[in-house]
Amino acid sequence: MLFRSVVGAWLMWHGGYQRREIDKAISVLAENGRLSADAVFVDIGANIGTHTVYALRSGQFTRAVAFEPEPKNARLLAMNMEANGVANVVTVVPKAVGEATGTATLYLHPRNKGAHALGRSPSVDGQEQFEVPVVRVEDVLAECGVEERVGLLWVDVEGHELHVMRGLKRLLARGVPISFEYTPQQHSDEAKREITALLGAHYTQIRSLNDPSRRLPISALLTTQNMDDFLAF
Repeated sequence: MLFRSVVGAWLMWHGGYQRREIDKAISVLAENGRLSADAVFVDIGANIGTHTVYALRSGQFTRAVAFEPEPKNARLLAMNMEANGVANVVTVVPKAVGEATGTATLYLHPRNKGAHALGRSPSVDGQEQFEVPVVRVEDVLAECGVEERVGLLWVDVEGHELHVMRGLKRLLARGVPISFEYTPQQHSDEAKREITALLGAHYTQIRSLNDPSRRLPISALLTTQNMDDFLAF
């Protein structure tokens, strides 16, 4: 697997990057009969594609759609799909994701190529920024003809979660499983309440992927203090 910066260093030294979390999410969904035989994996904020590869290698997904707006990451993402022999079943979308089509400012982290962020600088010394195209996930999935087959939405967008979720209303309304990295400090109280409301309208519980046996009410997002990876289904 090809790699870059922090993600690459972790892969080199540990042989995987956050694989435990996605393996647990897939295991929980499979045990609960939530993955169809032709399920599609959607990777939002895919970086260089580690989780797309893990998902496809699990045998639980037949296709994937991966979104990554940073051009160098997106190129490596496409190369990784080729290197891992899955390019024929992965659609790489080199664009950011939001609630509406348009453009947004992507701020680059000078050291961690997986920590670039939309709309705000991810570090005090990060100065590089540029405009990137923004699409709605549901629009792209509809164009690809796979919206009805989505088995898991995997979201890692460095504080941009609310904007992504606003553009997933059809999928959320169907209760499509969604996993997301949640860092409370990146969200205002108003944003936390809206995220909780969006999920609470269609899901009854979330599970921390650090301890998937522990069921939490959606309202737990309002009092969560530390970064965690959650699965709602």
